[in-house]
Amino acid sequence: MAPAPPRHRTVARVDRILEVVARNHRLTLSQIAHATQAPVSSTKDLLDELTACGYLVCRAKRYEPGPRPFVLGLVGEWASPAGIDHAELARLSEAARAPLLLAVLAGTQVYYLDHAGPRAPKRLQDPVDQHQPRPVLRTAAGRLLLALGAPLASHVLVGLKDSDPAGFASFEQELPAIRRARLARSDGLADPDIRAIAVPVQVGDHVPAAVVVTGRRRGTNDRSLALDAATRRLATAMRARNEGAT
Repeated sequence: MAPAPPRHRTVARVDRILEVVARNHRLTLSQIAHATQAPVSSTKDLLDELTACGYLVCRAKRYEPGPRPFVLGLVGEWASPAGIDHAELARLSEAARAPLLLAVLAGTQVYYLDHAGPRAPKRLQDPVDQHQPRPVLRTAAGRLLLALGAPLASHVLVGLKDSDPAGFASFEQELPAIRRARLARSDGLADPDIRAIAVPVQVGDHVPAAVVVTGRRRGTNDRSLALDAATRRLATAMRARNEGAT
């Protein structure tokens, strides 16, 4: 692979600012600079530009999300980025007879958008409820979407390989099997107590999201028959859904 070109720092900083404000709301300039570990002066310049474009709104010297992302969504007629709504996820959960997570790949991080079925213990449910970023190479959803979704740029793949060489090597080894079976597993990769299996959401000719079945891990050699059975039921329901959409 060719050496990775440097990331454009301004874009990365803008993305970080928007996420910090989205998660916290009503932050001052100094609080945002501290949270993003950036100088106050350059942070102020970026905040001014983001406010001028409508990405942020400043009231009483505190910043909160602005309407610009929603306007872009209306202009582009964006539906859910996952191509599936909560009611349908709930129906799939009933068919699988298991709790399900809905995940998308944004950049090089996995985000859980929704959940249906029984709730997990708090430690496991929080990343879903709070839409916390999860590592792409260590999650079933990330491995599936990396294998079946839109290809990442070569320099992004180089960055993933450099940041997690063991995870990347494991993913490369499993890639043919993931593409052949159209599902991906994570047995304790992201969390030592969790097994997960991801099934693709097919929309036309692309895969924008994954539906994930999760279960507790009982040991390093655990292969829960219940989780595999739930995945088979989910895959059957997903096939019926896709056939009904054609």
